[in-house]
Amino acid sequence: MAEIIDYGRFAERLAQERPRWELLDEVQREWGYEDPGGEPLVTREGEAPGYELDESHPIPAALVEWWDSPVNSFAFRPRLYWTHSQWPPSATDTVADPPGDEIRVIMAEYQYVNQWGYLASEAHLPDPKVMVNTHDGWVVQSRSISEFFLQLAMERLPAHFGWTLRVRRTVVDGDPAIVERLQASYRELGLPPWQEMGTDALSYGAPDALIRHGRGPGADFAIVIQGRTREAVVQVAETLGLTWTDKELGAPSEVPSPVEDLGPASFREGSTEYRLRWTAISTAATPPVPAISDIPGLAELPGRTVAAAGQDGTTAVAGDSTGRVHVWATDGPETRALHRAPVTAVTCYQPEDGGRAVVSGDAHGVLRYWATAGEPLRGPFARRRSPVAALTSARLETGPALAAAWADGLTRVWDLRTMDVADLPIGTGIEAVTLASDGVLFVTTGQGTATLRLDLDRLWPTRRLRLRLDEIDWASLWSNRGPAYEVPGLIAKVAGDDEDAAQAAVKRLYELLVSKHDSVKAAAPAVPFLVERMLIPTNRARNTLLLLIADIADGPGEEREAVIAAVPSLLHLQDDEHPSIRWAAGELIRICGVPTA
Repeated sequence: MAEIIDYGRFAERLAQERPRWELLDEVQREWGYEDPGGEPLVTREGEAPGYELDESHPIPAALVEWWDSPVNSFAFRPRLYWTHSQWPPSATDTVADPPGDEIRVIMAEYQYVNQWGYLASEAHLPDPKVMVNTHDGWVVQSRSISEFFLQLAMERLPAHFGWTLRVRRTVVDGDPAIVERLQASYRELGLPPWQEMGTDALSYGAPDALIRHGRGPGADFAIVIQGRTREAVVQVAETLGLTWTDKELGAPSEVPSPVEDLGPASFREGSTEYRLRWTAISTAATPPVPAISDIPGLAELPGRTVAAAGQDGTTAVAGDSTGRVHVWATDGPETRALHRAPVTAVTCYQPEDGGRAVVSGDAHGVLRYWATAGEPLRGPFARRRSPVAALTSARLETGPALAAAWADGLTRVWDLRTMDVADLPIGTGIEAVTLASDGVLFVTTGQGTATLRLDLDRLWPTRRLRLRLDEIDWASLWSNRGPAYEVPGLIAKVAGDDEDAAQAAVKRLYELLVSKHDSVKAAAPAVPFLVERMLIPTNRARNTLLLLIADIADGPGEEREAVIAAVPSLLHLQDDEHPSIRWAAGELIRICGVPTA
């Protein structure tokens, strides 16, 4: 976030004439929201299947536009909002209508204490004002529907994507000068006060920060500062004369995935990647690219950006500048609008269960997966914050595989049977990648094509583990949180190279598998896999993993016997070089009551 945005001048932006949803889109992006790709999770059709607009009860055009807009972050990530949408607009729930009129509710606060809606008498207007119920009756929340959704986003998104400092009412009541300094130092945003749960919050703007002054009786926090950076929050707090601790200054819960900082891809014949996952066997190769048949309509496709042929030569796939993916096959052509950006790469392969699958990538970094016999996956297959540069697929000796290269230099290779994945920081400038059935990856840049021999065992070190995990019907076993379908993926993460992900997986496994009071059916089958991970010296989560195993042994069922059976293989950890592991080994032996000699 190099550019500093002064929200003290937000009222000027609000007053500008512009397309209806442009400012909402700008604000969402400024705070870190990114289009997740895929289809919306919430739609007006899904809220009321088969519903058609009744012209005798008009619905404002702005509300329909918001539901259908690609910048509607609520539709794509409703959990960011903690509100309930309402379609079609409905009568109020337990709240009396204003005198002489009726409210058509469009959104309700999560506990249904507050409801927002427009007046029935103004339903014919394209963008009418929005009302909200308060202790004083219905009052104007926003001057238009479009302004309401802008306010709602500004109320919700900074709490997820920004730094936050909350100041309790008692602090502000004890020092009224805080409010005086707020009003003297910062300008209002130009939006009406936000009415929810009795807060009556008036918002002010600062460089890279928003300040909310909760004036109503329901405001536990009289001042809430939210900043795009930590420094922005600290600057406002110092200006207001506040004192705080690092513990009180909350970090963002939503952190965008990083973009690689890699140089151009460069290869030397005989060179090997530092983890031995690939070796360059040639730097002047000609990749085997299937020829695209002369299919009627393919050459004349308007806005065509990329095209590829299936490995069997019976299928061609193309993408265009509008985000559509087109498939030509023996059973006829088909087109789907899968992307909200130009399609930049496509590939087609045959899954193990037959049929045909298409993977496409776009300029926003989104991959979509479409088994053409059915509907495309609603969510993205993968997403990174860099355009997709190239795609390829092939059937290897291990089964079908997929490789994608992004413009920032990262190439990712999937084993599609187990979904094990390898990230290869090959470098930027990749124009094409071609995966051959013998495990060779051809990488084409402006300097030519290099041939990389992939070591599949090193590329996917947890692949065999995942295959063994798949032999167990985890969904039929019970965890502390219901069916244990999460467990195999978490065990695989414990075995991975990412230490943060491995530690997070152990923490989640604690929640799912550990209970001192009830037997957890999924725990016993998991124990051998966890012990196996513990016996690998390079495992990145050994310090917490052994404690997990010990605490599983504290359970009352078969899980205890499973751990006791494994204790002899873990006794040597009493002499481990790491004190935390020696201590955890002692706890394991104590809990299991197994003699050490």
